Amino acid sequence: MDSIFLFLIGTVFGSFFGLIIERFPTGESIIFGRSHCDSCQKMLAVRDLIPLFSQLISRSRCRFCHSKIPLTNFFLEFSCGWIFLFAWWNWLDLPAFLLLLLSLILSIFDLRQHSFPLGVWLIFAIIFISLFPSAFPPYCWLILAIFAEYFDLKIGSGDFLWLFTASFALSFLQEIWLIQLASLLGIFYYFLRKKRTEIPFIPFLTIAYLMLLLAPQIL
Repeated sequence: MDSIFLFLIGTVFGSFFGLIIERFPTGESIIFGRSHCDSCQKMLAVRDLIPLFSQLISRSRCRFCHSKIPLTNFFLEFSCGWIFLFAWWNWLDLPAFLLLLLSLILSIFDLRQHSFPLGVWLIFAIIFISLFPSAFPPYCWLILAIFAEYFDLKIGSGDFLWLFTASFALSFLQEIWLIQLASLLGIFYYFLRKKRTEIPFIPFLTIAYLMLLLAPQIL
């Protein structure tokens, strides 16, 4: 029963993160204002806001205008449910738990809008710094992020900021492995695409991090 409750709590957080992803780029209030359909602007009832179940029942469409609801919303809620559950089972420590939540949010931002929500990252960064005071080396990623903002380093400043937060959950050697794995995944994805355009890199960093988490369980 506790596991089911924790999973449901996780899906609620996932739903809230989805709200942040929808409203943050537009400047719309995250705290105030009722939830509404982004297409027809109709106010949503409680039955439209139940994590996972509402989207399954509606078949991922608005019940007013029938516009499609992104499947990433369902994925975010489902994934957050499992992340909360894994943390409850002690399969994730606190740094890994926080990093996975942040990575999900940033990955969807990167996939949808090719943008980096600095304000969202900053909240998590403050939590990491407050809970896990660290030595100097991880802060080198912040210096590289500043350089990437002004010079073409072929990697975005947001990617370096993600690596800064990852340094609280990983050793420097693990981060090097992570970057190599993410780069290989990104290269494969780039050549498989028909359009050779800029690719979002944070999703590949996230996948590589999951691979590092799972590797000790498999090997």
